[in-house]
Amino acid sequence: MSIYNPSLLVDAQAKFLASMQAGEWRLPDTAVLSTMMNGEMTNPVLSVVRKIESQTPKAYLPIRKAKGSGTSRAHNHTGDSGDSKEVSVTWQTYTETFGINMDRGLNNVFSFQEQYNADLRSCILYLLERHEANLLAKLKAEYTQINQGRILGGTWDDVNYQMIVDKLQKDSFFQGIKTSMANNLYRNDIMVIADSLAFQQYLFQTAQGSGNAVNLAPMLNGMRVANTSYEIDASREGAAIAFSMGQCGIVPWIPVKNRKPIDPEKAMNSNVGDFGSLQVPVYDNKGDVSYNLDFAISAYSARADKSLAGGSTQDIQLEIEVSLDVAFVQAPLSAARATGIWSGKTDSVIYGFGIGASGTQS
Repeated sequence: MSIYNPSLLVDAQAKFLASMQAGEWRLPDTAVLSTMMNGEMTNPVLSVVRKIESQTPKAYLPIRKAKGSGTSRAHNHTGDSGDSKEVSVTWQTYTETFGINMDRGLNNVFSFQEQYNADLRSCILYLLERHEANLLAKLKAEYTQINQGRILGGTWDDVNYQMIVDKLQKDSFFQGIKTSMANNLYRNDIMVIADSLAFQQYLFQTAQGSGNAVNLAPMLNGMRVANTSYEIDASREGAAIAFSMGQCGIVPWIPVKNRKPIDPEKAMNSNVGDFGSLQVPVYDNKGDVSYNLDFAISAYSARADKSLAGGSTQDIQLEIEVSLDVAFVQAPLSAARATGIWSGKTDSVIYGFGIGASGTQS
């Protein structure tokens, strides 16, 4: 005889606590992104003048005139005029999308709002990951081909454009970066992005106490170091990227129609939908918020039969797109230093460094 069989619970269901969900929803590494907002702070007009995606704003700056070679005065001296440089600023757009039907939450342990929040968060995390990788790739692609001066245990790699420090000198790797940047006339406010192997050297150096005979802390004055879990150069036993803060960064942009909060009623009750934005905090490698980044959001809805997707026959399907537009900018340089052994080389404010194998710098 069956006793209450029709009303037996098919499955025992419960939700994991937030602490159990933390592994799945780990924040992506945004060490590079967190250091790059100075591009917006130093060039705020770039994002303002752009009104639509098809526009490519141009920025200008005066550049040095050619170096002279005079050794005596003249009564009728003449000279060349200076010049300016034009740089086009281009934005990279990345998008993530998801769809959700209104009635799905009526037959699920997770409500519509919980499902919506989870899918939206997924899109945001993926966009942060994709832009982080993109920015790191752009930094590496812009290494200077000109690096003046020598450093202890350092050899210039003129193929990959990195200053390679011998493994035997790895304890002074960051001192080598500071010296090399000074050789190129960048003496203070140096931003360094180090991969995990190089960052271990930084932790070792900063852990030395003032009374320790191996005190290395003074060599790091004037430098800020961020750790990225991304590989900078797998062929090295540690690698880093350095630039002078304020001369390299990003300029975020958001379409004009998105520069407001989204209207949920318009988004859910119209196939035209609505456009809006949301602010997302960008964290540094210490877990602190560096700044808030604007993400664009587009949403529209339509009637749909979602009976096979946990919903109903007369359901409403909501389609969401989340997007992020970021331009990578760096201070443009003239060819003033591209002379002698550096003739034909491209100068840049971005410098590459690596730790090589002992005795080979390879």
